Amino acid sequence: MSLWVEFWKRLFYYIGRAAFRLKVEGRAYEPPSGPLIVAGNHASVIDPPLIGAVLRRQGAYMAKAELFAVPVLGPWLRSTGSFPVRRGTPDRKAIRRSLEVLQHGGMLVIFPEGTRSPDGRLRDPEPGAAMIALRTGVPVMPAAVVNSHRILPKGARWPRFERVTIRFGPPLAVPKIEGRLDHATMEEWGRRIMREIERMLPEDQRSAGTTISRA
Repeated sequence: MSLWVEFWKRLFYYIGRAAFRLKVEGRAYEPPSGPLIVAGNHASVIDPPLIGAVLRRQGAYMAKAELFAVPVLGPWLRSTGSFPVRRGTPDRKAIRRSLEVLQHGGMLVIFPEGTRSPDGRLRDPEPGAAMIALRTGVPVMPAAVVNSHRILPKGARWPRFERVTIRFGPPLAVPKIEGRLDHATMEEWGRRIMREIERMLPEDQRSAGTTISRA
């Protein structure tokens, strides 16, 4: 890990502890090496930096392409391991970059919902996370960010200083599928990944109508 990335990880960690009383559960589930996909829910702009801050390893992140056109922010995102993805369309370049990260034993951090939830509740997944997992056969470690939607929700101008908890679960074993991937298989695995995230979320952040026991 570069000193530059380590600096930002530590900075966001201390900000999280001081401002949001950041708590981490299940950190031991993160393997020390080898390819890994970390899949988390997304309810606030602070989710990616806080997840990155508590992971021990350096991750690569997908971020919407529009952010890379913003002065200062775009170069900073690239320097800390993010790469652009065009939303709403299959982005072959972003998929290739994701596969390269995993082929080289790296860690890919992805938010299967594709965009922030407006109310903190888990949304249906886009097919990208499941497709990348099935193409590579790389395990998926679920990450649940609890309460961030109350701190900096979509459209908010100023943060509220509430407690945030990040929970990691056991990595989910995913088969490697060669050849054509059908839509039904990607949908099934997308749902499986989201269920593992949902198990760790409180009732008010689960999909509407879902009743999942955390046992």
